[in-house]
Order: sequence, then structure tokens, then C-alpha cells
Amino acid sequence: MALDESTAGLEKLSSNGISAYIDPKLLEYLDKIGDINIDFLTNEYGSGYTVRVGELRCGQGDCSCDMPNSSK
Repeated sequence: MALDESTAGLEKLSSNGISAYIDPKLLEYLDKIGDINIDFLTNEYGSGYTVRVGELRCGQGDCSCDMPNSSK
């Protein structure tokens, strides 16, 4: 979506100061399978965004995960 495209008929989602617009049908689907998680990663292969749908396991980009014996 370009910045000047209409958002009419789309649902607005906001998290951590970032807003996105999605089709309401996608929102119904996400209610069934889980959240959309977008992370910016840097590793030995380079850096870029990763998008995951559904629940994350501990240590896969979810900063709210409480891992035993870890320091945050």
C-alpha cells in the first residue's frame, strides 16, 4: 500500500506506536490463529524484517517472554 492510498473499509491496528491497516477478513482470520509479529533482525546473513503469524516460542523475537535464568 502506498502512503496516499485510501484506508476506507480497512481496520486500523496499533501497537508500540506503529499503526497498520488490514482487511477486516484478515482480522477475523487473525482472531483464530494469533497475532502478526514483525521484527527487525540483524544476524550473520544481514538485516531485515521478519513477519510471523501465530504464537511465538520463547527466544524467537518476543521480548515479553520470561526465560528462566536470563538477564534482560
